[in-house]
Amino acid sequence: MSTDAVIVDSCIWIGIMRQGRDPRQELMPLLRAGHLYNCGVIRAEVLRGMKVESRRRDLEAFFDIIPEVPTDAKIWRLVSNMGWTLARMGKTPPVTDLTIAACTMRARATLITADAHFDDIPGLNLSEDLPEV
Repeated sequence: MSTDAVIVDSCIWIGIMRQGRDPRQELMPLLRAGHLYNCGVIRAEVLRGMKVESRRRDLEAFFDIIPEVPTDAKIWRLVSNMGWTLARMGKTPPVTDLTIAACTMRARATLITADAHFDDIPGLNLSEDLPEV
C-alpha cells in the first residue's frame, strides 16, 4: 500500500454529501494517485443511510473501485486486542471504530476523520483534512 495512503471515515463522506457536494469528485484524485483505500465498515455505514436509490447505486459503484482492506482473522484479532487494551484504560470505542482503526493500521494509512473516538487509539495516524494530490 502507498505510504501516502488514506482511509476516509464515514463521517467525512456523509459531511461532504450534506454540503451538497459529490464525494466521488472530491475523492477521485486520491484514488487516481493510488492513495485512497477503504474498509467494509465505512462502505456499510455510508451506503445504509442513502435515501435516493440511484445515488446509492452510483456511490456503491464508486466504492467497488476503491481498494478495500480485507477484514480477515488478523484484523479481528487486532480489533479484539485493541478493544481489550482500551477497556483496561476505561475507554470503550465502538467495535465499528476499532475495525476502521485496524484496517487503517494494516494499510499503513492515515484515517481522515472528525470522530473523536479515534483519538484514544494508540498508533493510529489521524487527520481531519483531505490531503492535496
